[in-house]
Parts: sequence; structure tokens; C-alpha cells
Amino acid sequence: MLKRITTFFESTMSVTITDNADNAEHKKQMAAAALFIEVLKSDYEHRDEEWAAVETALHDLFGLSSDEISQITDMAEEEVHNATSLNGFTRCINDHYSNEEKIKVVEMLWRIALADGVIDKHENHIMRKIGALLYIPHKDYVRAKQQARLHT
Repeated sequence: MLKRITTFFESTMSVTITDNADNAEHKKQMAAAALFIEVLKSDYEHRDEEWAAVETALHDLFGLSSDEISQITDMAEEEVHNATSLNGFTRCINDHYSNEEKIKVVEMLWRIALADGVIDKHENHIMRKIGALLYIPHKDYVRAKQQARLHT
């Protein structure tokens, strides 16, 4: 099983020039979904509101169907469980997302963190860490947080 996970992680997180557009898009979706799951799990409570926010984020960002969302969240949960750091996920996003797309991802992450009405210290910590790893300027990070608050 470890070999299967390792193979999946390597194929999912490293986009090469020879990859087709669909495969590259799938890798981008997986990286974002993994960060969504990381934020969801950061406070050690997995509430229905947070899961709904993850599903909404995946639908809004990528236009995924319910079945696709279920599949990608299952795979992302497995990735998160076996990951030793956020670097693989954030590297993929840094390499393949525009600045505006990265800011939108951060806003969606804040929506997930805010879904239960409370920002736990662990959620706040992981959000700061992800913002730094994605090289989001502070003003854009704050703006994304404010946008997420207006949405909830």
C-alpha cells in the first residue's frame, strides 16, 4: 500500500512538460483539495459545515460534480494522511497557479476555517503557514480573509 501511495503522490504532485492538460488540471485540483483537507483537519474537529465548505470550494473553483468531489476528497485525505509536510502541495500550486488563483485558494481556505464560526489557533497557524508557502503578499492574504468573512 505504501508503494501505491508513493507512486500516486509522485504522479499527482509533479507536473511535467509531457503531461496533457487534463492530467495537469487534475494535479492542480489535488493540491488544492489536499490543502483544503489540511485546514479542515487542523483543529481536530471535522464538522459538517467544514466538509460542506470543502465541497463548495471544489465546486466553485473547478466546477466538479458531486461524484468527482467525493473521489478527489477521498484521494486528498489519503495524501494528507501520508504527507510529511505541506511543501509538495504548495509547490504544485506555486508552479501552476497564477497569483490571482492562489489568492482565490487562500480565500477558499479561509472559508473552510470560518465555516464553523470559530478560528481555532491551529487553523490560524496553518493558514499563516500556507500563506507564507504560497508567497501571498500580506495585503492579499488579509483581503482574502476579509472576503471569506463577507461570504460567511
